[in-house]
Amino acid sequence: MRKSVVIPVIIVVVIIAVVAAVLNWPQDQNGEVPTEVLLGATLPETGIFAGFGEQGWGMQKAVDDWNDTYDGMYLSEWDVTVPVKLIIKNNQSDFEQVGPQSTDLVLTNKVNALLSPNAPCGLHDPTSVVANANGVPSIICGGPLESWYFGMRSGESDPKWPYTWFAGFAIGDPTLPNPPPRDVPGYTMVDTWFMFMDEVGALNVTNGIAGVFASSDADGVGWYEAFPGLMENYGLTVVGVEDELGLFSMETTDYSSIVSAWKDFNVEVLWGNCPGAHFGDLIAECKAQNFEPKICLAARAALFPLDVESWGTTPPLGYGVGCEVWWSPDYQVSDGFVGIGDRTAASLAEDWADETGKPLNRGIGSGYMAAQVMLNAIHEAGDVDGDAINAALADTDLNTISGWVNFDPVTHFSAVPLAFGQWFYDAENVAEPFYQFLTASALDSIPEERDPIFPLPDWWS
Repeated sequence: MRKSVVIPVIIVVVIIAVVAAVLNWPQDQNGEVPTEVLLGATLPETGIFAGFGEQGWGMQKAVDDWNDTYDGMYLSEWDVTVPVKLIIKNNQSDFEQVGPQSTDLVLTNKVNALLSPNAPCGLHDPTSVVANANGVPSIICGGPLESWYFGMRSGESDPKWPYTWFAGFAIGDPTLPNPPPRDVPGYTMVDTWFMFMDEVGALNVTNGIAGVFASSDADGVGWYEAFPGLMENYGLTVVGVEDELGLFSMETTDYSSIVSAWKDFNVEVLWGNCPGAHFGDLIAECKAQNFEPKICLAARAALFPLDVESWGTTPPLGYGVGCEVWWSPDYQVSDGFVGIGDRTAASLAEDWADETGKPLNRGIGSGYMAAQVMLNAIHEAGDVDGDAINAALADTDLNTISGWVNFDPVTHFSAVPLAFGQWFYDAENVAEPFYQFLTASALDSIPEERDPIFPLPDWWS
């Protein structure tokens, strides 16, 4: 009896296999038709880089828009339409968790693609390693390019990271192969920051003496090695670099000697790169010593209201502090800033306010773009196969909510626009006392929103 049951079953299985081969029935790597498309991201939803983690909201909104607009992802290779899902893991701002979490997303969750935030390189470089090792396409939606490009290539004669793509901004290092446009403010960090300096006539209205600061992580050290020389070329006199003045460890809590030295040098321009929490302690020390810079530019530290508000409002030390700006709700569809379906930059910001009740985090535009580009590539590939998606990424030619994306074949980079913004303060707006307005822009498509704040207000002293 048992034998007679088994034989028919075997025959049926063989017949199905033969028919499947003849008809070329679709099967994924597990022998099954895909039932969903999975994107994965490891983000700092908590910890000192939590502001960067809010890009996950933008990623999820892009996924929702795709599902709502197209009823899911149509995979032409399978002739099926399946839902798209996003899995986010919280790395708690711990660089050591990024690699293991990326591996878990690939091997356990079986994601088809990885998304990385516009964030310090320690929060996305390990994902690039995992992507390359497993043949899973990934995209980084930020910058600067150089930290990733040179950092990932150190020590190797012909290194290649074929599965990672980078849409964002570069510092402007001319040694990059096929570098993004230089001397065109609005596309590199260098030109955008110096555009602001030109806007206020910095070389004429200050004494030209600059102090620099940076944390000892990879982003900070890379900035400290590059920017003082660029500032000197611009015409500023940068003090203390030979003694590494202003370069502090991530464990530093006492900035008194740094600020005291700046005062002795009569510094009027302050410029640097560090986490927001560290900068909060640094400017508190500036206040304590009545240090009075006229200009303060703080990369990374001054990106998010979450950080700026943490520095306090009595006095509001964030007022007038500036940095590069990645995205604006004022971007117009007519200028090529296009979302999924009927999504616009303005509606994305409106949904953020309605759903979170928080001040605008401009990183949501970058997060949305990362998912938008990846979703488009999966659609173009018509498949969940990693190599097929990766080939589609290479051919990307897409207007996104953050601008046009078209990757360079050598660097895997696409430059999206930058502007410059400063933080304004309104004591009567209890819910949102700080707001970042664009005060310098070189592109007609990105209008300036306020006149620059210069010099810094007297409550710094």
